[in-house]
Amino acid sequence: MNSGIILTATVWLFVLIFFIIALVKHRRVRILPSLYIVIFVTFFSLLTPAGEVLLTLNSFRITLDSLLLGLRRSGILVGMVFLSRIVINSPDKVKDKSKNKLTEVFYYLNLLTEKKISFKKGHIIEAIDERLCEIWEKESTTC
Repeated sequence: MNSGIILTATVWLFVLIFFIIALVKHRRVRILPSLYIVIFVTFFSLLTPAGEVLLTLNSFRITLDSLLLGLRRSGILVGMVFLSRIVINSPDKVKDKSKNKLTEVFYYLNLLTEKKISFKKGHIIEAIDERLCEIWEKESTTC
């Protein structure tokens, strides 16, 4: 079986799980906007054909790889919408905790990107690691 099919099926399995959790927690989940996302993202992915041709309509070719890629991308997007709905509408204790973690992530991302990192071929990870160590040293001395 094609690994792309397995990956796409796994993404949609998670979408189904997130959908069920959102449905249980909120009783009402709007499906139409998610359906629009799936249709449009998949359609625009089909505009760049790649892989085995499944169907040809005049000069428009529907290919397996572009179809799977579109379904995977739309599944990730729809799944993240359901997941954010679950997290945002969760109890205050959980919401505050996740909000604080998200704020912390953006804080460190800002620190990481405020100074230019000099990337050298073959040493990208080391350059990022060096910058993170600088941030760690700076943060630990201010505490």
